[in-house]
Amino acid sequence: MPDEIAPHIKSPRLFSLFFWLHWRSFVARMAKSRRDSPLLGWVLAAFIAGYLVFGFLLFTAGLNYLYRFALIGSMLAERILYLVFGFFFVMLVVSNLVIGYSTLFKNRETEWFLSLPVRHRDVYRWKFIEALAVSSWALIFLSAPMLAAYGVVHEVGWRFYVFVALGYGPFVVIPAVVGSWLILLLVRVLSRSWVKWVMMAMGVLILGWVILAVKPVTEEEASGVSEALLFPKLMRGTRVATNVYLPSAWLAEAVKSWSVEGLWRWGVFYFLLLLSYALFGLLLAFDVGGRVYYGSWSSAQSSRAERFQRESLAKRSRGRRRSVLGWLQGLVRPLSPRMTALVFKDVRIFWRDPAQWTQFMIFFGLLCIYVANLRNVAFEFRQPYWETVISHLNLAASALTLSTLTTRFVFPMFSLEGRRVWILGLSPVGLRRVVWQKFWMSFITASVITVSLMIVSAVMLRLPWWRVAYFAVTIAVMSAALSGLAVGFGALFPNFKEDNPSKIVSSFGGTLCLVISFSYNALTVILLALPEMVAVTKRELPFPWWLTPAIAGVMSAVMIVVPMFLAMKRVKNLEM
Repeated sequence: MPDEIAPHIKSPRLFSLFFWLHWRSFVARMAKSRRDSPLLGWVLAAFIAGYLVFGFLLFTAGLNYLYRFALIGSMLAERILYLVFGFFFVMLVVSNLVIGYSTLFKNRETEWFLSLPVRHRDVYRWKFIEALAVSSWALIFLSAPMLAAYGVVHEVGWRFYVFVALGYGPFVVIPAVVGSWLILLLVRVLSRSWVKWVMMAMGVLILGWVILAVKPVTEEEASGVSEALLFPKLMRGTRVATNVYLPSAWLAEAVKSWSVEGLWRWGVFYFLLLLSYALFGLLLAFDVGGRVYYGSWSSAQSSRAERFQRESLAKRSRGRRRSVLGWLQGLVRPLSPRMTALVFKDVRIFWRDPAQWTQFMIFFGLLCIYVANLRNVAFEFRQPYWETVISHLNLAASALTLSTLTTRFVFPMFSLEGRRVWILGLSPVGLRRVVWQKFWMSFITASVITVSLMIVSAVMLRLPWWRVAYFAVTIAVMSAALSGLAVGFGALFPNFKEDNPSKIVSSFGGTLCLVISFSYNALTVILLALPEMVAVTKRELPFPWWLTPAIAGVMSAVMIVVPMFLAMKRVKNLEM
């Protein structure tokens, strides 16, 4: 109902009703989870407590190690603070952009709210708050051990933690406002096919600029300057994070000021600066954004219908001519018609969802930036110790990337079949083959990405060819294990009522999948690195060297077999 004729319900009362609705739904889901999986809550609680304790100890040890160096240590710790908050700011903008798009324009609950006698701007305001909460809680959780360690190292009082907690409020609001405005701007053009190719081209250009602009400091340059002059050279690519116009720099300045006696007023100044911009952004978002929201939503719905009609007319007019995906499908169809149809169905669903392919573009871009920055690692590490450490750290980074890839994009695949999953169950293919199709599709895609990443990064680290092959095979095995875990858990914990992949991943099943994948990665890297680290440190193992790789192989096999076996039993019950 348009705002001019909608009955006026005061926003606090309306928001209290919305909050009560979501709270009751959350309580019901928690009660159902406790009944279905009593152990799951304890596992999640143990993971949260373990991360907070382990993260605090790790950050404390790292900061104490940095401050051992008189000049460079304090400068490096300060720059890391700017980089962390700058990274959080960018990720919050992207997260609000993706989650806000799914919440505001691709959500059945939003369609229902818009059909009620409620002002459209109030629906926009509530969904803005919902997207803000969903996208920001992870930041608070992840950064809590770091800031606690920062306060302990600087020996601050309790007021530091109170002020930092207050500073997070306006800090998370600003990227939410930026993300909401980007949504309203882009939603009118995202449905057009040429936008995808333009965004991909822009992404390639930005990556090329990063690779060409961020140049490593050579060994000759490093040997010709003193330590005081070397630090600006090494950190010249990170100066953008210290820009005085960035809200992340304001929060970093506030945290620095609150950790030093006598500078509390400067911290309060930067806090008030953040607060003023956050309140001004909320005013614009709630008033102006709320007014134009319904027009953008209506335009998005009509452009989607127009696109389907245009594609249908184009297929009729061009006769037998097919698109690129249609040509590829016809090329591989003789191998297995049923599996080919399922694979290309998933590809088309992925390609038609801007929330999916934009996240994948960002994900792939971060991988390219990571590989490009390997040029800055340890000018010429010729010592066996550092070669072993850095190569296994590279394996750990690739494994974490693989965990994120499989959990974010593979785990929701079975749930995204939605309420129409019974059609697949009654088809000649059957749900079991659907699960296996998703496993092989995930394994092949993840292997192509991570094995390529591992080979390129290992070559840039100047590792011998046999070590390059060793790490490539290792990451391929881990791809199979994590694909089996993500596909199996996706079938064990399906959510056919939700069409937002981000909310599917944030469920109990997705969280448990992420916890197990991280634990598997940590144990595998430790087991594979242990024999080599003992060898380069001139020590002796109390057991044969091949035992730890064998244990890692058995773990990988278990990660494939057990989740897939349980998934087969689960989908069999679904078919019944």
